[in-house]
Amino acid sequence: MRHDVVTRHPRRAFGVGMVVGTAFLVAFAGCGPTASPTSPTPTSPTSAVQSPSLSEAPSPTVAAGFAFDAQSVVGYYQTQGYTCTGPQPSALAQGHQFTSCQLVDPAGRTRVVGVVTDPNGDLADGFASVRGTASETILDPSAALEPLAGFLGAMLGESRGESLLTWLAGHLGDAFAETTIDDLHVATYIKGDDHSTIYVEVANQTYLDAPSPSPS
Repeated sequence: MRHDVVTRHPRRAFGVGMVVGTAFLVAFAGCGPTASPTSPTPTSPTSAVQSPSLSEAPSPTVAAGFAFDAQSVVGYYQTQGYTCTGPQPSALAQGHQFTSCQLVDPAGRTRVVGVVTDPNGDLADGFASVRGTASETILDPSAALEPLAGFLGAMLGESRGESLLTWLAGHLGDAFAETTIDDLHVATYIKGDDHSTIYVEVANQTYLDAPSPSPS
């Protein structure tokens, strides 16, 4: 996979070498968003992966495979204190638009979320990353699990996101690890040899197949 911040394997990039037990996963209950498909709002933590929805059924405006539309995902993260950019042309997929959001958490780590929409305005790709503090040249995967697991809930819905928790916990910090769910590609990865930042990404085949923009 690829997103508009990091370019990797032809349109792909997903990365931990640690295996996290059930008890550890339970400790991260409530890491994700919870709300309606059109107006996400936060709620109290109740499960390992929560999504910004009251229903798993996507609305007619939601691209196949994703639980919510891009506007709902961005809106949810804004309610969580993230500062978001306006849409701008994707640097990697012709005709697509890219929006990013950023937050520095209480521990001083930088969290970034990005979504990419296709020419029809449908969600085609989303990624999230956690970057350690200046002293964390190697980010402990456990520090990234909560926000990245929550992002899977925002992309896939609570139950589908939760189904990937064991996979995610077992690969966070890997150079690249990829799986699929329905018609979506899911990956976690690091960029090159930079172990200070861990990513997770979800994309559909339309985004992966889109040509790169022509040089201006």
